[in-house]
Amino acid sequence: MDDTTLSEIIVNGDCSKISTIMSDVINWTSNNLMNINWDKTKEMLMTTSKDMLCDALCVSNNMIERVHSYKKLGVTIDNNLKWCSHVNSVCAKASSRLHFLKILKLCSLSTDNLLYFYNSAVRPVLEYACPAWHTSLTKEQSSQIELIQKRAFRIIFSSNCLDYENFCFSV
Repeated sequence: MDDTTLSEIIVNGDCSKISTIMSDVINWTSNNLMNINWDKTKEMLMTTSKDMLCDALCVSNNMIERVHSYKKLGVTIDNNLKWCSHVNSVCAKASSRLHFLKILKLCSLSTDNLLYFYNSAVRPVLEYACPAWHTSLTKEQSSQIELIQKRAFRIIFSSNCLDYENFCFSV
């Protein structure tokens, strides 16, 4: 077993059963000669309610760190489901790749090759797993991602007079 995620839905007034579930996981790992890396074990409460406060999780004398965001399969999930951390992470990663796009432009790479680099190295970063998160973005978060694409457009087509909006529909 590698990278296991446990989740639980707690209805108002119910108590968490995650400690019992964790005990079952610990027994299973012990029976199968496996260890749990307690340094990598995290707890995240996902709620929009300020009333939903739970005690810190302690399992087998190990205090589990409570985090506000967590990266799972390349998508950073915030405990309030606002996607701020994910958008910031995606934009930072894509921006760093735009630096390479600028270098390629300075090396006189053709527009086709620059587009190829954008479509293979920048755009996938911006669009990875977007069906899971894109429809929940705020206008500001969408604009943040759009600015990265506009920067790429200006780098690739600096000397050409192309319309950004028309370009988006043609790529």
